[in-house]
Amino acid sequence: MKVIDGTNEPGTTSARVPERSLAASARRAQIVEAAIETLAESGYGQATFVRIGQRAGISSTRLISYHFGTKGELMDAVLEEVGLRAHRTISQRVAGETTAAGALRTRIEAQVEWVARNPSSVRAMYEICMNARDAEGSLRYGLETSARANVEALEPILRAGQESGEFRQFDTGLMALTLKSAIDAAIVRMARPPRLTLTQCVHELTVLADLATRREQ
Repeated sequence: MKVIDGTNEPGTTSARVPERSLAASARRAQIVEAAIETLAESGYGQATFVRIGQRAGISSTRLISYHFGTKGELMDAVLEEVGLRAHRTISQRVAGETTAAGALRTRIEAQVEWVARNPSSVRAMYEICMNARDAEGSLRYGLETSARANVEALEPILRAGQESGEFRQFDTGLMALTLKSAIDAAIVRMARPPRLTLTQCVHELTVLADLATRREQ
């Protein structure tokens, strides 16, 4: 008897729930990974279920539709996965710091390094943010969401530094936005001539952050 519970794929028979769940999760992850690579290589317009299925080694687009009913649902899953990957990597690095200055420096380093080392994920996120539209034709995401997330991640560090006396007094919202903009500019300099190396960008950014936030002697 076929079990319809949202975990088994079309045409499969009943099995133990954990096995179905693991198989379904693995298939979803496979599709999301293929979508990331397709978006990075071909762009949003060419990231069709057919192309994504070919990259994933899936013979029928029905298997993609089973897990993701629409392209929009799949794009949502891609953004969520990319965001989680970045968050996990950066947060793990920052977690070991015991001072606000150390946390700020490490967060900047980790964020720039993650972007430099994960170009496909970054490109996929950009393609979705700048092309996915709702029924009225408006962008569903834009870059505001990721920008806000970066600012909101920096602000608590800046406030903690002020509370501990490590940092001077300044508007934390403006400082977070300023540092976020500097990080964005450095990322562009790594990608476009005249290029700076990852090491150069990290050095300049961390020096900038230190000079901008340090307590006046």
